[in-house]
Amino acid sequence: MEGPQLDRTSPVPLYLQIKEWMLDQIRSGRWPQRFKLPAEEDLAGAIGVSRGTLRKAIAALVSEGVLDQIHGKGTFVTAGGIEQPLAQRLSAFSELLEERGITYSTRVLEQALEEPASRVASLLRLEPGQRVVHLARIRLVESCPVAYMENYVPAHLAPGLERADFTRNGLFRTLEQEYGLRLAWGQRTFEALGAEGDVARYLDLPPGAPVFYIQQVVYLDDGRPVEFSDVWLRGDRFRLSAVIRRSREGRGREGAGALRGPRVGPPVPGPGDAVPGGGWSGPGAAKLSF
Repeated sequence: MEGPQLDRTSPVPLYLQIKEWMLDQIRSGRWPQRFKLPAEEDLAGAIGVSRGTLRKAIAALVSEGVLDQIHGKGTFVTAGGIEQPLAQRLSAFSELLEERGITYSTRVLEQALEEPASRVASLLRLEPGQRVVHLARIRLVESCPVAYMENYVPAHLAPGLERADFTRNGLFRTLEQEYGLRLAWGQRTFEALGAEGDVARYLDLPPGAPVFYIQQVVYLDDGRPVEFSDVWLRGDRFRLSAVIRRSREGRGREGAGALRGPRVGPPVPGPGDAVPGGGWSGPGAAKLSF
């Protein structure tokens, strides 16, 4: 096995360079789904780093859902594993698929300029008369529809977006690379629903089958909303998980039997809540697994 070309003079930590090399092994197919990694001692020796450095790289990929560690058995490339840190990382679905080396296709159902519905106009803070580019797509993995997405982008922020080729390109990447927009953070809400109407038809599900519904608003670094989306994910192909931690305040006071009165002042964001200036609060990471 040919190891990575590590640059020990680079400001990029060695474990991140190793992580990127591992992702390249997966993207290229050299490490396919369910591939068992060599033992840590052997892999660290082949790469030329300590086991501690290697473990940091592996731990990062495990936390992102790319690798899976099974006690007593080893470390494996996840089987079609798409695990999205929904409360910490703003990533497009297509970007996650590409990171995992999963082949997918996109079917564009609609792509046009239109007058926004009142809900869309409000969330995107549009003035009367301002239009949006409406994009409706289906993502397919192994010819199976796994996600149905409806996106809305203010037309004045991305002129000509209605003519872009979204069978080949992702929306976030197009906005950033073709229009120079700096997508900074987003706010997402989640709901479990039963598939109905177009959602059931586009995802090839019987009526009432479970789906994850995600509503998302993405903001530029100057605070302007740049994209609103409704996303439906097949419930039989995804699961939602979260890493949560108990606060020090809760352990130290309530554990001792102290009574606490009502909080005075503004509410404190909980894990996964949007916080001023962008990003997400709390150490927990809500994740969506495929």
